[in-house]
Amino acid sequence: MLLELLQGLALLLALCFLYGVLLRLCQQRPRLLMLASGLLFGGICAIGMWAPAHVAPGVFVDARSVVLSMAALVCGPGVALLAASLAAVLRWWLGGSGVVIGLLVIAASSGLGLLYRWLQPRWRLGTGPLALLLFGLLLHLAVAGLLQWEAPETVARFNQLLAWPFVLVFGLATAFLGWLLQDLQQRQRTEADLTASQRRLHTLLHDLPAISVQGYRADGTTIYWNKASEHLYGYSAAEALGRNLLELIVPAPMHAGVRQAIEDMFRTGVPIPAGELRLQHKDGHAVDVFSSHAYLPLPGQEAEMFCLDIDLSARKAAEEQARFLALYDPLTQLPNRRLLADRLQQALAASVRSGLGGALLCLDIDHFKTLNDSQGHAAGDQLLALLAQRLQACVREQDTVARIGGDEFVVLLAALATTPLESAAQTRVLGERILQALRQPCQIDGQEQHPSASMGATLFGPQSGDAQALLQQADLAMYRAKEAGRNQLHFFDPVMQAAAHQRQQLITELHKALREQELRLYYQPQVDADGQITGAEVLLRWQHPERGMIAPGLFIPLAEETGQILALGEWVLQQALAQQARWRQQPRLALLHLSVNVSARQFRHTDFVADLHELLQRSGAQARCITLELTESLLLQDVDEVSTLMQALRSLGLQLSLDDFGTGYSSLGYLKRLPLTQVKIDQGFVRGMLHDHKDVAIARSIITLAQELGLTVVAEGVETEAHHQLLQAHGCRHFQGYLFGRPMPLAEFEALVQAHNGTPTASTGRQ
Repeated sequence: MLLELLQGLALLLALCFLYGVLLRLCQQRPRLLMLASGLLFGGICAIGMWAPAHVAPGVFVDARSVVLSMAALVCGPGVALLAASLAAVLRWWLGGSGVVIGLLVIAASSGLGLLYRWLQPRWRLGTGPLALLLFGLLLHLAVAGLLQWEAPETVARFNQLLAWPFVLVFGLATAFLGWLLQDLQQRQRTEADLTASQRRLHTLLHDLPAISVQGYRADGTTIYWNKASEHLYGYSAAEALGRNLLELIVPAPMHAGVRQAIEDMFRTGVPIPAGELRLQHKDGHAVDVFSSHAYLPLPGQEAEMFCLDIDLSARKAAEEQARFLALYDPLTQLPNRRLLADRLQQALAASVRSGLGGALLCLDIDHFKTLNDSQGHAAGDQLLALLAQRLQACVREQDTVARIGGDEFVVLLAALATTPLESAAQTRVLGERILQALRQPCQIDGQEQHPSASMGATLFGPQSGDAQALLQQADLAMYRAKEAGRNQLHFFDPVMQAAAHQRQQLITELHKALREQELRLYYQPQVDADGQITGAEVLLRWQHPERGMIAPGLFIPLAEETGQILALGEWVLQQALAQQARWRQQPRLALLHLSVNVSARQFRHTDFVADLHELLQRSGAQARCITLELTESLLLQDVDEVSTLMQALRSLGLQLSLDDFGTGYSSLGYLKRLPLTQVKIDQGFVRGMLHDHKDVAIARSIITLAQELGLTVVAEGVETEAHHQLLQAHGCRHFQGYLFGRPMPLAEFEALVQAHNGTPTASTGRQ
C-alpha cells in the first residue's frame, strides 16, 4: 500500500509541472486558466482514483484530498468546484461500499481548503510550509476520522496498515503541493510583473516626449533611438541604428573630446558628467541639450552607454529673448535706456582717451498723444517704428539711436571734434537733418500724417563724467524746444538747468508747505458804487520759511501740472468757508461775500459737488455769500456737462462767476446757456481804457450785455481814480483793484472793513 501512496506523490509532482505549463500558456486569459486548472486538478484526482491504495473491496484511499484541498486553497473556488465535481462524478461512477465516505472526503477536502482561504486574510493565517503541514495533518486526520464510519473489518485493516502512513505522507504531500503551487504562482506573477515592467519601461523610454534616449556600444555604434531622439535630431530610428554617434549628432570639432570621454567611461565605469552640450541636427543646425549619461555593465555581455538629452532650444531662445528685451525696445528694435546708458559710459571713456567730444540729442514726437487718442495705439506704434527707421538712416555707424520710453528717443553722437564749437556745429547739422527727415509726410492706416519732433542737445567732452546729468540736460533742452513752439532744436545751457532745479525743488517743497501750514490766505477787497466793501477775493500765498513770500505765479502752475492743485483747492475752500462761517457771528462782517478761485482740474474732479456740499454743511458757511470764480478754460470741455455741474452748484445756493471774461474761449452764447451770476472784466481791458478806445468799447459791451442778462459785473485791476470814474460812467457798479486795496492778511482786511464800512445793510449790489 505504501507503493500506491508514493505513486500518488508522483502524480502530485506531475500536477505541479502541468500547472506551471498552464500558468505560462494562459497568463493573459484568466478564465481559460481557471477552466484548464479545474480540469487538470480533477483529472489528477481521476488518475489517482484509478490506481488507489485499496483498503477493502469498494474502499480505497488516494491523493484526491491533497489535490482538492490545495486546489481550493491556492486556486480559489472556481477551480475547486470544477475539480471536486469531476472527482465526485468519477467516485460515484466507481461505486463500492465506500462511495458515500469517498464523496464526503471530496466535499470535506474542498470545503476545508476554501475555509482556510477565506480565513487566511481575516485571521492572518500563514501559508508557509509549517502552516500548510499543520493544515495537511489536520485535514487527513479528519479524512481518517471519516473512514472510521466504514465496516469494522475495513476500519481495523485501515488503522493497522494505512492510518499513520496516510496521515503523515499525505499531510507532508499537502504541504509540499501547496508550497509548490504557491511558488509557481509567485514565480509567474513575478515574471509577469517583470515583463510588464520591462514593457512599461520600453514604452516609457520610447515614447518620452521631451527626453531623447539613445543607446551606444563602446565603439559608438547606436543600439537604441527613441521617438524624442527622432524629433530632436531629425534621424528616424531606422536611419540612426547601427550608425556611429560621432557621425550622427556630434559636430566635427567635438569628435576627439567625445571619443576620449567615451573611452574613459568604458574603461573606468564612471559615467561622463552631465552638462550642457551643443550637438548637431540632421540638417546641420545646432541643437542645445542638457545631456546625462549612464553606464550599463551587462553580465556576460558587452557594456552599453545610454544618453538622456533634454532639449534646451526653447530655454535658450527664451534666454536670448530675455537678453534682447533687457537691452532693446521690442517695438523699434532700438537700444533701450539700459543699453544707452552703457553706450554713453563707453562714449565718455572713449572721449577721455581720444580727446574727441560728442553730443546727446533727446527728441520727443510732437502731438503724438493726439494721434494715439484719435487713431489708436496701433497707429501710434506704426509711426514710432517708421520714425525709428528714419532716425537710424540719418546717423553714422558709430552713433547710437535709442528709444527710452513712449515717444521719446535719444541719439548718441560719438567722436565729433576736439573743440566744443566744432562739435556743436556738427551736432546742429545732424540735428537739423534728423528733424528734416522726421517731418516728411507718411501714410498711417491710410491717412497722411505730418510728424515733427522737438529736440534738445547737450555736448560732452573729456571732462564730462556724469552720464545721468547729460541725459537730464538733453531732456531739459528738449522741453525748452517744446516751449518755444516745437519742431526745432535747442541746445542746453546752465541757466536752463538752474531753472529746472528750482522748479523741481518748488514741487517737492510744495508738498511740505501744506503739511507744515506754510500757506496763507490773503483777501483783496471788492467794493460797490458807494465805496462800501462788499466782500473780497481769496488769494493763496506761500510763506516760505527761507525764501519768504513766494508769488502765486510761480507755484500755482506747478500745482496744476503735478495735480497738487486738488489738495490746495480743497484747503482754500475749507479755510474760506470756515472764515465766512465765523463772520456770520459778527454783525459788521456777516454780509461779506467771499470769492474763491476754482481750477478747471478741481471743477472736473468726480466728487467736487458732493465734497463741497458736505463742506458747506460741516462749516456752517452761508452758501449765497460764497462765489466760485471759474476760468474760461472750462469751456473747452463739453459745455453741456459743464452746465450740468454748474446747475448742481447753483442748487447748493452758491454764486458762480466767470473770471477774466473776454480773454480766452468765451462765446456770448455761453452767457445765455450757463447758470452764471457774475462776470469779471479782465484787468487787461480795464488798464487799457484810458488810452485805447477799443478796450473802452469792449468793457462797455461786456457791462451792457451782462446787465441785460441780469449778471453782476466786477471790474478787476482798477488802480486809479480815472479808471474808476470811467467804469462808473459806463454803468459798472462793482470794482476790485489796488485803488481799493492790495491783497492783505485777514486781520488787516477785517480792520479795513470795520473802519471803512458804515452800518451794514442787506443790499450789497450782488445777486
